Amino acid sequence: MLDSLSLDTMKGYTSIDEAKLNTDKVVKLVLIKKKLTEVPEEIRQFKNLQCLDLSKNKLKKLPAWIGELTNLQMLILSHNSIDTLPPQIGLLTNLQWFIMSRDDLDAIPDAIGGLTKLKYLDMWGDNIGYYPASLSKLVNLRFFDLRDMLINQETQNTIKSYLPHCDIEMSPACPCKN
Repeated sequence: MLDSLSLDTMKGYTSIDEAKLNTDKVVKLVLIKKKLTEVPEEIRQFKNLQCLDLSKNKLKKLPAWIGELTNLQMLILSHNSIDTLPPQIGLLTNLQWFIMSRDDLDAIPDAIGGLTKLKYLDMWGDNIGYYPASLSKLVNLRFFDLRDMLINQETQNTIKSYLPHCDIEMSPACPCKN
């Protein structure tokens, strides 16, 4: 497994066709702005995949098989139209960075508690209305971005109680009822 700096700075494959020629060597796959409406099933064959960037596409959902990518450390899904996450997201036990800002996510699934190695979670600008108690299992989480969302004070306090050792960024509490 590579460290975060190596993953972030290394050049990744930017084409599924190119990656399919070297399935065992695919560690980073960057499919930004490819106008994808579905996650390409070919990604399943990249068993050494550690970083997957599917940002700025037209995705509406993640397939259940996403849980098969157990070496993933970094998953970037920002700027899509994903409104739910499959329970299999909790099988990504090596995931450390999960960036899903500016999507349509309306609830964090209970399965999120399976991501015990998670350090960084960015859901800035989503439309989340449900925060499960399983967030408290994210003992390694150090940063959680929930800015640009309407969250009342009671819910903000609950989220903070789940993650006492985490820096949580939130917009000022709204007078709304969640």
